[in-house]
Amino acid sequence: MNRLFLLLGLAGLLLAAGCRKDDVLDCAPMPAAMTLEDFARRNGAPVQTFSLALGSTAQVVQTFTTSAGARIAFPAVGFILPNGTAATGPAQVRIREIYSVPDMVLSNMPTQLLGSRRLLISGGEFSIQVWQNGARLRLAGGTARVVVTSPVPTGASAGQQSLWQQQATLVPDSAGWTTPPPPLPAPAPNDTIRVIGTPPVYQTPIPLDSVSWWNIDRLWALYQTAPLGTVTVQVPAIPAASTGSTQVFLRVVGLNGLARLYPSNAARTSWSASLPTGASMKVAVLQSIGGQLYFGTQSITTQNALVVTPALTAVSEADAVRLIRLL
Repeated sequence: MNRLFLLLGLAGLLLAAGCRKDDVLDCAPMPAAMTLEDFARRNGAPVQTFSLALGSTAQVVQTFTTSAGARIAFPAVGFILPNGTAATGPAQVRIREIYSVPDMVLSNMPTQLLGSRRLLISGGEFSIQVWQNGARLRLAGGTARVVVTSPVPTGASAGQQSLWQQQATLVPDSAGWTTPPPPLPAPAPNDTIRVIGTPPVYQTPIPLDSVSWWNIDRLWALYQTAPLGTVTVQVPAIPAASTGSTQVFLRVVGLNGLARLYPSNAARTSWSASLPTGASMKVAVLQSIGGQLYFGTQSITTQNALVVTPALTAVSEADAVRLIRLL
């Protein structure tokens, strides 16, 4: 009997280890064949949920504190349903927050401009959604804002930050950040991102509409002083008989920004980016072939026509997460 209890207890621990307590998604057992989509879904920034009372006269503003210490204030009025009518009654807030390069990699959320793919240095990425009865709500036009007061992460750029957005309609492989967000409601007072308090925090008004992610960011300053060069990362080909995918990232050493490279040949073995030269960066390659994960890194100093081939090693899901956390 004691042996049975022990086996049941071990099974419970194994199930618990595969799921975060603050995920809103159902905890699924670890897939036998790990894809990169599975990997990001299981190890990326979790969804945190809060209950919001809409139309409340007792609480004009309701503030929630996230697991990382951000305080996010929501107006009780001003949210509308997809048909344009005012939303009242209980609603659910869903928040994801990213403050570090490892979490950007784990969530597959790089910080690059849409189009030019220039690198942004992040002060924090946020997905903030409000749902009611299966419908996603948005704020009506005007001065109503969700106000985010968030920690300044290590490696954020000094100086005035800008608010950037990522359109919800973009597929992950072409996702990028745009500013100013078009079109938005008329600006409210104090829409500028401010740095306040000791220790310093960002205070950011956000006009929630149909976008999926918001980012406090500043363009990498090296673009203003250094010539651009092409960096190419070579990776193993995925065998024709196998299924798989590849992600190639570059992080700036000491700064909170992540670039994702894109394939420059049909075989998807060469991945390139145009970057300022003379920068200390680290390459990270994550690959899935036939359900097996492979990971490798290499430190570089960017220069024109640089070609690097990081050595990839077969890893478990847990090892991949551990190694990414070391970036």
